[in-house]
Amino acid sequence: MEIITSAQYHQQHVESRKEYEVVYNTEGYDRIVRYSDRYVTGSYREVQLRHGVFLLLYDGTWLNDLSVESFYDKHQWIVARFHLAGSSGIVISGNQDKSFKADYIHQAGKNYLFYLSDIKQIDEVAVGKELTILILFNFDFFRSFSTGSEVLPEPLQVLLESDTLPLFHRQVGQITHQMHLALEQILHCPHQGMMKRMYLESKVIELLSWQLTQFVETEQGQYPVTSLKPVDVERIYQAKEILIQNQIEPPSLMDLAQLVGLHHMKLKLGFREIFGTTAFACLRSYRLEQAKQFLQEGKMTVEEVANVVGYSHLGHFRNAFKRKFGITPSACRAGKIVME
Repeated sequence: MEIITSAQYHQQHVESRKEYEVVYNTEGYDRIVRYSDRYVTGSYREVQLRHGVFLLLYDGTWLNDLSVESFYDKHQWIVARFHLAGSSGIVISGNQDKSFKADYIHQAGKNYLFYLSDIKQIDEVAVGKELTILILFNFDFFRSFSTGSEVLPEPLQVLLESDTLPLFHRQVGQITHQMHLALEQILHCPHQGMMKRMYLESKVIELLSWQLTQFVETEQGQYPVTSLKPVDVERIYQAKEILIQNQIEPPSLMDLAQLVGLHHMKLKLGFREIFGTTAFACLRSYRLEQAKQFLQEGKMTVEEVANVVGYSHLGHFRNAFKRKFGITPSACRAGKIVME
């Protein structure tokens, strides 16, 4: 298979293209590019929804097998991919510290969720039809839906408290009937103008909801825990203590499981069985209870308390505290009563 750089692809695209048309929507949020060159003929559509969310639709036919090497700078975009036709692949040759390397295949009828930032990768495509819908959403958009008590896939839990996210790529599962229906409604939107944008955004949120639900159900179904042995219970309590003792820089779930000698899924489901919540939700609750105590004592500022309990971002601390106790940290320090 031919391997070229993204710069070489762009040059050959310009030299060999037979058609290239860009159409902008009059409302300013929609852009369609139609093109044909030696490699592919098709269209690319980009829709900007609310701040921090993009909808991308690829519909084309590849005329040659091709591998394109690209470099991606550090960013905060999580990608949900719904592959309706064709197949493609990604080869990650390493991020900045060369620690993340992997190969992935995208297959028709399946959906994927990933965060790949600051990496070098090779995108591989095969001759034939490709129809793909992607949703790009940033960290702030994702956090805007948080209530602080939901069950989330482990790779995303860290975003409730941090501006960083470990690299990951997951095949979530088959595109379900509900997902197919929403995807078809996106492809054949019945509205125009402002109503079209509102409609598309509602379908994007619906798709993400179905995908995250499938992600959680798949993870929980892999290693069901019906009962825990005494030694397992002891290890799970030990894991909680390790989290509390390292609340400023807590270990990942995988590292925590290794430290206490349990499979990570057994640890994850065991936390839910014993404490009724996830490991990191348990840590978050402990942090906030500790913060409440410090604020009521009134010896530290709100910012100092946030730092002491492990929040590097003051805004995230305020939001998490208010969700849990119903008042702001400043109000708590001033002596107002919190909800229990």
